[in-house]
Amino acid sequence: MIIHANVFSYVIALAAALILSLVLRLPLLPERPMRQSWTISAVFPTAILAIGFYAMVYELGYQGYIVALITGIITALFAKFILEKVVPLPESDNQEEESHE
Repeated sequence: MIIHANVFSYVIALAAALILSLVLRLPLLPERPMRQSWTISAVFPTAILAIGFYAMVYELGYQGYIVALITGIITALFAKFILEKVVPLPESDNQEEESHE
């Protein structure tokens, strides 16, 4: 089970995702108000995705510090370049942004 996993591997995946996302110039926190913000940031959803992706990889049988590091790197790259294509902004936010410009 995931509970018996090595916690240090999760920390490595989390740290790798946070550090690389900051290097890629993602903001640390989303815009305010955070509840209605769709800004991709280092803390959310990048860090959450890193932990989740490592949990999935761990359940598939791949374990270790190198796997955690690679998972964190792939997650940061996914959040920076691919996430907005997979999960686009809601339609209401797109219309409001266009009306403000």
